[in-house]
Amino acid sequence: MTLVLSILVCASLLPALTAEGTVYTRWGNKGCASTAATVYSGYVAGSLYTKFGSGANFLCLPPNPVASTIAKPGSVANLYGAEYEVTNRAENDYDALCAVCFVKNRTANIMVPGTNKCPTGWTTEYTGLLMSGYDGHAGSSEYICVDSKLEGRVGSGANNNGRLMYYVAGVCGSLPCPPYVNNNILQCVVCTK
Repeated sequence: MTLVLSILVCASLLPALTAEGTVYTRWGNKGCASTAATVYSGYVAGSLYTKFGSGANFLCLPPNPVASTIAKPGSVANLYGAEYEVTNRAENDYDALCAVCFVKNRTANIMVPGTNKCPTGWTTEYTGLLMSGYDGHAGSSEYICVDSKLEGRVGSGANNNGRLMYYVAGVCGSLPCPPYVNNNILQCVVCTK
């Protein structure tokens, strides 16, 4: 009986799974572009900015976690919420939001750092600012394109730290200037095709 029920439940999901499209994460915003469906909105998270080890990538956590029944062992990798570290904006120390987005009839997505324009033939999903962890902190992180709106969780704003998100600036030398500008905050764009 359980096997038959499982097969029926899985079969009912097949139409949704066979839709052609691509999935991307919109960092710094709780919704998707008008051309995309929001799979879920959530909270940006990652490892603690002062710790070596653990994960280097950012995660978009859903708002409805399901607790496990597994006993916590002596050693674990901890996960923290993320904050914007943008002292020149009102959103400084706000807890960062995100959305996982699905776009029908497109099968690829890319994040292009250093510009706000998609390559020819690609569609802009959103533009933003390149962000990552701070150079002087122990924990490394990936570079992500964060929506320039920097939407934060309502009621947040306390300096709780956790995973911290900073603007990324280009540094001349091995990076050619021009065309890049020394210490300029880098833009970014997420594109689909």
